[in-house]
Amino acid sequence: MESIRENKGFFIFESLMFILLGTLAIALPGFVTLSVELLIAILFIIGGVVQLARMFQVEGASNIFATALSALVYGGIGILLLIYPQIGVLTLTMLLAILFFAQGLIQLYWGIISSRIRRRGWWIFSGVISIILAIIIWTQWPTSAIWFIGLLVGVNLLFYGFSLLFITLDTE
Repeated sequence: MESIRENKGFFIFESLMFILLGTLAIALPGFVTLSVELLIAILFIIGGVVQLARMFQVEGASNIFATALSALVYGGIGILLLIYPQIGVLTLTMLLAILFFAQGLIQLYWGIISSRIRRRGWWIFSGVISIILAIIIWTQWPTSAIWFIGLLVGVNLLFYGFSLLFITLDTE
């Protein structure tokens, strides 16, 4: 807290930047969605190249076949995501829908079986929200792929910016 107090101006600037970036991401979700997909593609390609470099540089590297296979999978998926970004966006969005649905079911389960926990309703509530999000993605898919990832990124940036701002303004 001392650090926030001593650097209050910077923290306010940082929070306002996150709020601005979040607002832009929400206003331009298609652009952000494609940007995230392309970033993931580049990261996968870099990961594959690094694995290949290690394989050739490290003398006596164990299990060269597994390392080469892993490098090819990473690099290959990265290249496919670069060549076919629309398919990558569709796939990432569907994977998020599956994740949200599974997470929602797990949270509902924990909320139901945790009868001794007083505030277990939050697990149930969160689980229901996750399942609703998954259903929205599925029922709107493939058009949801255009906006969903960008919207999630925007909402995350916006909430982080506001939480940082409120914490900063609350310190005296």
